[in-house]
Amino acid sequence: MSTFRGEPPWAEVARTAIGRMEFEEAAGRAPCRWIAVHHGRSVGGNEHIHLMVNLVREDGTLASTWNDRRTMSRVCADMERRYELAVVEGRAGRGMPGYSKAEHQRMRAGEVPERQRIARLVRSCALVAGDEAEFVRRARRSGLSVRPRYGKDGQEVVGYSVALRGREADAPDGATRGTGTAKQVWFGGGRLAADLSLPHLREHWPAPTAQSSAKALAQWSRGADVAGPREAPERVVYEGAVWRQAVARVDAVVAQLGQSAPQDAALWSSAARHAAALMAGLSARLEEESPGPITTTADLLARAAQSPAHPDRRLVRRGGLADLRGVAMVIRHAPASPEMKLLLPAVVALAHTIGLWQQAERPRLATELEAGLTRVRAAYPPPSARELAAHLRSPSAPVPPIGPRVTDPATRARRPARRDQDRGGPSRGRGR
Repeated sequence: MSTFRGEPPWAEVARTAIGRMEFEEAAGRAPCRWIAVHHGRSVGGNEHIHLMVNLVREDGTLASTWNDRRTMSRVCADMERRYELAVVEGRAGRGMPGYSKAEHQRMRAGEVPERQRIARLVRSCALVAGDEAEFVRRARRSGLSVRPRYGKDGQEVVGYSVALRGREADAPDGATRGTGTAKQVWFGGGRLAADLSLPHLREHWPAPTAQSSAKALAQWSRGADVAGPREAPERVVYEGAVWRQAVARVDAVVAQLGQSAPQDAALWSSAARHAAALMAGLSARLEEESPGPITTTADLLARAAQSPAHPDRRLVRRGGLADLRGVAMVIRHAPASPEMKLLLPAVVALAHTIGLWQQAERPRLATELEAGLTRVRAAYPPPSARELAAHLRSPSAPVPPIGPRVTDPATRARRPARRDQDRGGPSRGRGR
């Protein structure tokens, strides 16, 4: 590959790419004609060039484009490091799916892409769910349309796609918005994030049994908007004091991570996934329909959750990380109280620990995450002692175990008899 003294960096990038793709002249190989156009800055402010290559070599033979995308990806990665540019995370198997042109335009206009809203809902439902059937049911009850993708045999579910239900979806380019006629836009789980594909979600649930697989298949086979009947364990009642035990559970995970090796990618990625789901749940409770710093931080944690390609995930399912499902359940169902704001600093501390883990390999993400956490701390200070004193029970009051207290008609029917037995049995002779 020939170079010229004093040529701009973009010209070196172009020549390097042509050489790596084997379009230049070499022993026994005629060159391809090519041209590079420096297109200047894009709308987003990024310098870029266009390469055009005639794939018919000068001797009339055809040039090979085998593995061209992977080759160009390696060229870009090398040039990013050579010129100290921002490294695209996806080339290391860690990135999030890219946004479309329409999504970028809406983001510049201050809108939240539909894909981000859906991903936060899916991530939260996946953490709360105890198995695949519950995940499908909860996703549909959260306002999502969910449909399965079957394998070649038509019997096994190998993937899924989701769309927002009951509101205008992001319309494709050229569609009219504001008319209520925009079609739903469906996203496959892997297009939301790599860790939200169905095979990856299954790694975080217990190993399937014949019974659980049948329940999951029954849920998938329902209509895309049909969640099915509630099961008894979903009728839950929480005590407000469980917020304090939720804080203790998150603190325990932070302590566990402090003693874990940074090289344990499976454990740390799982922690980031859990933290992203907890932040997404808190954003729904505290920010509701007005996304703010908590929502932004949840999206940054979702980026941190993307682990390298083919990591060792043995620890993910088998208890490598303390279970935070109960904390997610509390966020989702417990009554609002000043204690809710006690949990947010604990989740912020968990996110800060994950940011420290990211500093070595993804310093830019770590910096963005810390800036987001600073905004969260400023916007949501912990509740004052006066607020808590007006709400909390006596410090000596017992804290119920974290998780739901199941109530169903049979349980309620037994309670009067228990109270009578505690008093020594039902009274007789009254009213006679």
